[in-house]
Amino acid sequence: MKRTLTLLALVLSLSTLVSCNDKNKTTTNTDGTTVTVDTDSIRIETAAFMDKFHETIKNKKIEDVKSFIDINGLYCGTDPTEIFSQPSFINYLNLKLNNPAIGTIDYKVDRREMMFDENNQSAVIVDQFNMDVFTQNIPWRMVSRVVKKDNKWIIDFISFSITPDNDVVQAINIAAEKKE
Repeated sequence: MKRTLTLLALVLSLSTLVSCNDKNKTTTNTDGTTVTVDTDSIRIETAAFMDKFHETIKNKKIEDVKSFIDINGLYCGTDPTEIFSQPSFINYLNLKLNNPAIGTIDYKVDRREMMFDENNQSAVIVDQFNMDVFTQNIPWRMVSRVVKKDNKWIIDFISFSITPDNDVVQAINIAAEKKE
């Protein structure tokens, strides 16, 4: 009896371990068909898509940015007034990034978090990086939403923000105080 209980406990433990580490996920499509998705490959594919987007920005290939962002999307810059449609976002990027005073744009995504929906057809992605050409001492955060349309990823939302460490916020508030 003791041997049977030990064997049963081992089988349950192994099955739990395997199911928790399973990289495949079974989902139901909108048409009712069931498919198995390799979640690791979806994460790799989405990360590669976002890396290409960042390379396009770094290389100032603004016209190519159009292929990454949805015509019906919403795109936000760091300033409260910067809320754009796709065409106005492209115009904004042309003005900002092609300014001769802006030199080389080089940065590396230091942290990326991805949260996928239950069908792996959309994800919220948080990329953090330092864009020294604009803010030498304040990191950036880009929150975006990607969706799969016609079997390819496209960004339909971006919000850029600068993210100072909490211990310097008071100094920033003092420096940004508006004198009347």
